Amino acid sequence: MTENSPNHAQRRPQVIIICDKTDELTGVIEIIEAHTDAYRTVFHWEETAELIVETNPSIIIMAKNDVAGSIETYTELSKQGLLNYPHKNILLCENKESGIAFKCCMKDIFSDYFVHKPMYENYRFRMILHNALNEVSGSKKSAELQEAHFGKMDNQLRVLIDDVAQHRCKTEDNFAQTRDKIAQQQGHNDVQRQMFEQLKEQHINPLITQLEHQLTTSVELLKSQLKDKQVSLAELSALLTERRVPRSVSAAQTPPTETAPSAPPKPASPAAHTPPEIPKKMRILVVEDNEIYREMLLRILREEDHITEYATTGLEAVKLLRKKKFDMVFMDLFMPELDGYNTTKNIRTFKHCKTLPIIALSTNRNKELIRKWASLGLMGYITKPSTKLAILKAIDKVQGSYNPAH
Repeated sequence: MTENSPNHAQRRPQVIIICDKTDELTGVIEIIEAHTDAYRTVFHWEETAELIVETNPSIIIMAKNDVAGSIETYTELSKQGLLNYPHKNILLCENKESGIAFKCCMKDIFSDYFVHKPMYENYRFRMILHNALNEVSGSKKSAELQEAHFGKMDNQLRVLIDDVAQHRCKTEDNFAQTRDKIAQQQGHNDVQRQMFEQLKEQHINPLITQLEHQLTTSVELLKSQLKDKQVSLAELSALLTERRVPRSVSAAQTPPTETAPSAPPKPASPAAHTPPEIPKKMRILVVEDNEIYREMLLRILREEDHITEYATTGLEAVKLLRKKKFDMVFMDLFMPELDGYNTTKNIRTFKHCKTLPIIALSTNRNKELIRKWASLGLMGYITKPSTKLAILKAIDKVQGSYNPAH
């Protein structure tokens, strides 16, 4: 087997091995082959990132030349927002680095570790892989059941909301028709006409107006409650999804090290440039046509005291961004009139939007279009349904590199 030659070309692998070379992974690969043929070895950053975006592998095995290289690669993948989905990660290491590997697992950066140089405990690795495959299989089934259950409930609520809206329209039409009929009624003589006008003015019209107001208010309240219920279901679904995301995604931001303590930083000179203050409150535009998801996203942002506006189509977003300045944008890929790619392409022509941070929202339905979209300059992307953790992490990422355009 030659160095850096992939031993398996599985197009949609369940397990990927990220390594520098496969020379010393023969025993590991044999064990993986005994459990599944859906695996693949990857070496280069571009290949790794593209494969993760396309397939969301359930198990990621880090097998770089040393633990530091594995931590660095996994951390970068996490920072790029490529690991925001349920998965297991296993760290392979040499015996001399087992201490730091153990600490990584205690910090929840990795699910487990295995010493493969020298490779003594073959059965331990078999058990690690067996348990990981069982867990991700269970998580996948749970996710499918959850999606089907909440999707069905959402559809039922949508039908109720539509029925309520139609009922209100019919009610308004009925009241309008009643008013018209009453207005057309005339008495046989002047005395009757005068009495009838007084009756309409003092009693009939006020009563109809009052009934219409009460009914309209009740219908609007019911419609609002149904929408709140719908958003609550979406939030609960997102929360359940969030609980399945491994803590390793966030833990990878601050991996442990065993290096010697560094020298204290030198005091800054008086002439040193003071970086701009990161605003706690940001002006955020949400571009999303799905009302349920949009309301959930706006609610999360408002709970964090951010100033929000929204657009339901790409054209609305272009018109809004031409006139106003925002600190960041959450933008859906698939929208009516103008998709996220072409919306971004248009707003990048505005002087104040050249470097505007844009977080893509996508269900990963068109990988090629997402990659094309990314070429226009995205701060990152999160998948739908998004968790609150993923949304807040996206904001933290923008704030961490805050560079106001105005």
